[in-house]
Amino acid sequence: MPKFYATWIFIKLLPVGSGDNTHSFKTANYIYESQAMGMWAHTLTVQSYQWLLERGWRRSGRYCYKPTMEKCCCPQYMIRISAKDFRLTKSQKKLLKKVHRYLSTGEKPWKGLEKVKPNSAGSVSVDMETTHCKPIMALTDGVSQERPAVPFCDNNDAHCLFTEIVDKNKPVEKFTSERKPPIKGSGPNSEKPKCGKAKQRRLERKRQKLAAQANIDPSEVILLPKKPAEKTIEDFLNGPMPDQPAHRLEVRLVRSPPGQQSDEFSKSFDTTFLVYHRYQTVIHQDPDDKPDRQQFQRFLVDSPLQTGHQGGKSPHEYGSFHQQYWLDDKLIAVGVIDILPSYVSSVYLYYDPVYSFLSLGTYAALREIAFTRNLMAVDPDIQFYCMGYYINSCPKMRYKANFSPSFLLCPKTYTWQPVENCRPKLECNAYSRLDETNAVDEDGDVDLASVAVLFKHQALTYSLYQMLCPNRKQDEAEVQEYSRLVGRKCSRSILLYRQSSK
Repeated sequence: MPKFYATWIFIKLLPVGSGDNTHSFKTANYIYESQAMGMWAHTLTVQSYQWLLERGWRRSGRYCYKPTMEKCCCPQYMIRISAKDFRLTKSQKKLLKKVHRYLSTGEKPWKGLEKVKPNSAGSVSVDMETTHCKPIMALTDGVSQERPAVPFCDNNDAHCLFTEIVDKNKPVEKFTSERKPPIKGSGPNSEKPKCGKAKQRRLERKRQKLAAQANIDPSEVILLPKKPAEKTIEDFLNGPMPDQPAHRLEVRLVRSPPGQQSDEFSKSFDTTFLVYHRYQTVIHQDPDDKPDRQQFQRFLVDSPLQTGHQGGKSPHEYGSFHQQYWLDDKLIAVGVIDILPSYVSSVYLYYDPVYSFLSLGTYAALREIAFTRNLMAVDPDIQFYCMGYYINSCPKMRYKANFSPSFLLCPKTYTWQPVENCRPKLECNAYSRLDETNAVDEDGDVDLASVAVLFKHQALTYSLYQMLCPNRKQDEAEVQEYSRLVGRKCSRSILLYRQSSK
């Protein structure tokens, strides 16, 4: 009889093609249809959930689901990032500098002209966010062409009116630059050293010194350039700040249920819900009555994950947490994460839309990668950051592949493949085998007799359950489908609930 963990699942596998398991989800202006197999998890060890994650499962509250990728129009591939080998891109460095500049000086990113108002010099400035913009039509050779939108105010204030009059009969002035002939002189002073960069002069002095020490010709000395050490994500996040910065950002990690939730979580529950409500109604354009407290509780607060893990070294234990971002004692964003034996898994992020100029989605992901690296320093087993699902055909999700190095989960072999090797395949076929080797899904080979079930409050193997209920042959197909989806390890560590007959 297999070893059972203190976990069990009430499962309802929904048949492919039924109306219950077809979901629509919206990303910006794109709507996708998704089919998934799902089950309700009452309690799970973090190890069991990690095994599920490595077979393409995700959770939403207590509900665990796995997309049926071969049936979806837009297959969803699990994506993970190696935290140890993570390298910042140029755009990510710019983002971290932008946030650091805002915190230290209060300077907001430039997003166009400032609000139309006269300044001390008598000129005007325009705020593109608060001013109505209308395109101005220009005439070129009698053809109307629309120019980029410029601010246009409807009031009659002389300082707030932008007009442009284009006369098609007026010739266009051409600006030309005439090069003046050089002034004759006696030429460079041969007694002075040639002009050059200070770095080149230092290298030449070093070459002369080494040549003198070795008693050789300076031309024979080869100086290898020193490659400057590349800045890590910690170098950017922990950069020097002035004594009196304009803003202070604090990231707090608070425990959420089902573990012993912190007092901080209880005190900030109302505040976090208000931020979530603003995010859903503004960013995702949900109706005001849809994101209520009950839905918020089920979606982002409830969790089946236990807090303990045998042999774990994480200083924050394991399970579900909320990472709260407080700017000057005001909550501006919350990242929901799961700490697993080898992963920090991102569940969801929501933020105050007022602070969208800080690109909080990408910034929070970088913060969570840094958090994973900090945990890895204490617990070397925690090596990966999971960003959830990646959809190659979705423009709003392709940014996940910009975190390097990242890997996609092959839906056939359940092995991780570099995303740069996967993209050409996905451009040809949305659903594709990503592993090019002859590997097979070894964990998918499950002995049905050893599947663990929960029947009448007793943990049994499926073979013993069949002996007790010989007339229940009809659920064998469902148990076989379940074991194929969760794999051999999970089929033995998770108890599949079987309802007793009335």
